[in-house]
Amino acid sequence: MARPAKFTVTKKNNSWQVNVPAKFTLTGVRERHFFKTKEQALAEQKQLRNNSKVFGESSSGISPSLAEQATKAAELLAPYGITILEAASRIAAIERELAASVTIEKALDDFTAAKSGLSKKQNEAIRHLANHLREDFAGRQLASITAPEIEAHLAAKTSGASALKSKMRLLVTLWRWCAVPSRGWCNGELFKHSERPVVVTGEIGVLNATEAKALLTAAEEHFPDMVPCIAVALFTGMRQAEIERLTPGDVTSDGITVPSTSAKTKKRRFIQMTEPLAAWLKCYPVTEDFIPNNFERKDKAVRRAAGWRVWSDLFENRGLGHADPPESAPQWPQNAIRHTAASMHVALGKPIEMLVFEHGHAGGLQMLREHYVGKLLKAEAIKIWALRPEAEIQSGKQSA
Repeated sequence: MARPAKFTVTKKNNSWQVNVPAKFTLTGVRERHFFKTKEQALAEQKQLRNNSKVFGESSSGISPSLAEQATKAAELLAPYGITILEAASRIAAIERELAASVTIEKALDDFTAAKSGLSKKQNEAIRHLANHLREDFAGRQLASITAPEIEAHLAAKTSGASALKSKMRLLVTLWRWCAVPSRGWCNGELFKHSERPVVVTGEIGVLNATEAKALLTAAEEHFPDMVPCIAVALFTGMRQAEIERLTPGDVTSDGITVPSTSAKTKKRRFIQMTEPLAAWLKCYPVTEDFIPNNFERKDKAVRRAAGWRVWSDLFENRGLGHADPPESAPQWPQNAIRHTAASMHVALGKPIEMLVFEHGHAGGLQMLREHYVGKLLKAEAIKIWALRPEAEIQSGKQSA
């Protein structure tokens, strides 16, 4: 019969020590437990003796292979100060989360249905996000997806700091919605410590005449319903959100009226019709919606077709090439079309005061002077101003 464990109690300086043999510790090495009083040490000794008795009674049921696994597990965990019980508790917590979770498809279906009452633009953003998540995480439990995986997903599927920032906000909303107690499908704080996209400020980027032509040509050839909104943006400098709210009645032969409800500055303004814009809208008349369906994917596909480093699944789906752009392709400058429009008008001599009004700039005269004066050479601006639809060019050749 095995001798009972002693769990010796001894006094060490100003404390009392209980010695615990290696066979009774989770780490597999001898431990010393310290207490301020002798009474506390004796209480611990009594508890350890009771535990050892239970252990002795149950240990006969532990198979040699399980004991061997426990020993190896303790050795692996020892350098990190983690006991077998702590490790098992952590794994059990992960498994409980996975068991309570749902697939990414289920989460996206329910989230999309719950947010169906949002605006057309917001629903399009949710649909676009959902398509990408389904592609990269098909069949995965929501709780199994990590923040680094999401960051890698965003880097691969999104271009431009502004787009990254918007998509990250939507992802945070999705995860927190799925994490509310009534669902409990994931950890709502998943992105709390993740790297957030930073919008880089500094010198603006503009398109030269060759790049502007490539953009319009790509739209004409592959996505003609994109031409009106690109032309309006390039020759007026209007923001995308403002273009989205335009109706055919806002556009006349004299110009474009931007209602106060549509303008970022909440002030009504009128933009004079220019010769190049009139030519483009004649060949590509405006319809009920300036922004076509599936705008975000088409916008990326047009830029990808024009030679920019933009990822586009639609570009690949249309048989135009691989979705991943060449590493040598240039990065698309943020707000490039609006910046090009402002720089072009400045180079062509439009008064700064008129430009501030027509473009709806909140920064005033000084901001325009600092950012746009001298950004485009006049010769380059003239080339952009002279860009015309292919149909008009061909018509001119036939007339000649």
